[in-house]
Amino acid sequence: MKNFSLLLLLLVVFLSCTQAQQPTTVKTANDFVLPYKGSFGYGSNMGYYAPHRDEAIADFAARAGVRTMRPAMFEHFVEYWGYDIRIDAFKHYEALGMKDHVLFIGYPSKAHRDNTVYCGKDSSVLFANMYEPIWDNGENGTPVNDNNYYALYVWKTVKTYGKWIKFWEIWNEPDYANTFKTMLPAGTPGSWWTSDPDPCEYALHAPVQHYIRLLRISYEVIKKADPTAYVCTGGIGFPSFLDAICRQTDNPNGGAVTPQYPLKGGAYFDVLSYHSYPHIDGSVREWSDKLNGFAQFRHSDRAVEGVFKQKSGLETVLKKHGYDGTKYPNKHFIITESNIPAKEKDEFMGSYQAQRNFLIKSLIKSQLNGLLQFHVYSVGELAESHEMKSEFDLMGLYSKLENTPKEKVRMQESGIGYTTTSDILRGYHYDAMETQMLNLPTEADGAAFRNDSTGDIVYCLWAKTNKDRSEEAELLYSFPTNLNISHVQKREWNYSQTYDVQILNSKFIKLTGTPAFFRKGQLELKNMPEKESIYCFPSPADSELFINYRLDKEAVANLQIYDVGKRQYIQLFSNQTTAAGTHQWHINTEGYENGLYIVQLNIGRQGFSKKVYIAK
Repeated sequence: MKNFSLLLLLLVVFLSCTQAQQPTTVKTANDFVLPYKGSFGYGSNMGYYAPHRDEAIADFAARAGVRTMRPAMFEHFVEYWGYDIRIDAFKHYEALGMKDHVLFIGYPSKAHRDNTVYCGKDSSVLFANMYEPIWDNGENGTPVNDNNYYALYVWKTVKTYGKWIKFWEIWNEPDYANTFKTMLPAGTPGSWWTSDPDPCEYALHAPVQHYIRLLRISYEVIKKADPTAYVCTGGIGFPSFLDAICRQTDNPNGGAVTPQYPLKGGAYFDVLSYHSYPHIDGSVREWSDKLNGFAQFRHSDRAVEGVFKQKSGLETVLKKHGYDGTKYPNKHFIITESNIPAKEKDEFMGSYQAQRNFLIKSLIKSQLNGLLQFHVYSVGELAESHEMKSEFDLMGLYSKLENTPKEKVRMQESGIGYTTTSDILRGYHYDAMETQMLNLPTEADGAAFRNDSTGDIVYCLWAKTNKDRSEEAELLYSFPTNLNISHVQKREWNYSQTYDVQILNSKFIKLTGTPAFFRKGQLELKNMPEKESIYCFPSPADSELFINYRLDKEAVANLQIYDVGKRQYIQLFSNQTTAAGTHQWHINTEGYENGLYIVQLNIGRQGFSKKVYIAK
């Protein structure tokens, strides 16, 4: 009887331990991926710029049109400072109207790091005890096994910050590598397509199965704590690494499928997060036998093309492994780091104009390509332009933030364009059918966006750039007659600062390499006297000034304002091919001083002018 009792006790203990190791999540991303119903995320990486606190950095970001952030919460940080150290910061983000943040996690404390050396002299950078059971029977007040350090860290972080976080990004750039093997085709010796990444070759210094284990632990714990959250890869860059994740399990014995390790890595993430820096990944150059060197294409449209060519390559891998919406659910996509430099470095492309255009076009094309979020790198530049040492120094929405007083920080062209895009398109979503109806020529690009509440439509259009080191492009475009648009309101890339609106006839609109925004409709064209070529109202103007002008036939026109007090011209547009008809320019007078101004319109060799007073 005693022996039977002992056997019964051992059986109960065995079943309890076995049960504790089983995942509490029944479904995985092989069964279901939650649809995303939120708005497109105009995001930014957080960064750290002493002495500005996180709240102040978020203030800068919000003024630049950022609506969601990508901060970090490392285990070594919260273990030292406490898990509630950033609660006030996240409450501040919420007060700014920011939501659905991405949080990238990982990076153990010294006490919890795996010190196993898998290559050379470098030990793993991952957590120890990851292959301990994920779950226990509720000991120590949590459902996770406290000896699995990573599981416990994830549980505590989600329970503390989950109300603000929508996307959990597992590690940052886990496939960051120093080897050409990432790019070798399948079948080539050492290629990541057919061989596991050598721990010595990439950032984790651990077998790839350990990264899949990270994903598995993350998926089980995060979904248990918050079923509405999304688990993401960590900003990967190489399709070959994604293939390695998807073709094997977290089994440390070569990634084989067994009852203990039944599913491959694709089962443990909902969202493919990737990083794209097209100026360094080969997107803007091609080998030329004729040149016996690289032909360069350093302009914004080629760079944007590279961003989504990379997405296409990653999608191909996912479909290869069954993530096609039929065998397994499709994955969502987000970009959590992307930009190009504001200044050339060595052969790398860069200019403030190209950077500005790249970001606006990337935001537009991200929505066209179904991405949920786009996060610019970064809020602030890391150096002044003349101090640039790395191409990553000049990628901010603002000038250098570190050790710079708030009042001396200036928004860069990239930030102004980012703000304009975010502000104009807030509440709008990409409309594929309306975009198709634009019937854009191959030399043009853009998209249409619809506001479901009002039915209003905004079009963002540009002429494609195609010359190396140039953002110059020009094309005359007419809205198709079936759209029934007679006039459009045009807003330039810097509308968030100027608030200028130009009313144009919908025919023969000049597009340039810089995106512009168009909305159907007129403002105050009815006030235009019949025989006048130019008419300004009100006068005196208080908060805004309208300039109506008429052309009897299509012509090249110039419009400028002469500030009599400062004796200087303010150019509104120059040498612009303008269709026949009545047009309008709207000016926010906030930046204008009180006094007399002369509005001057030149049509070919003819000139017309009107006096106007500004009195606020």
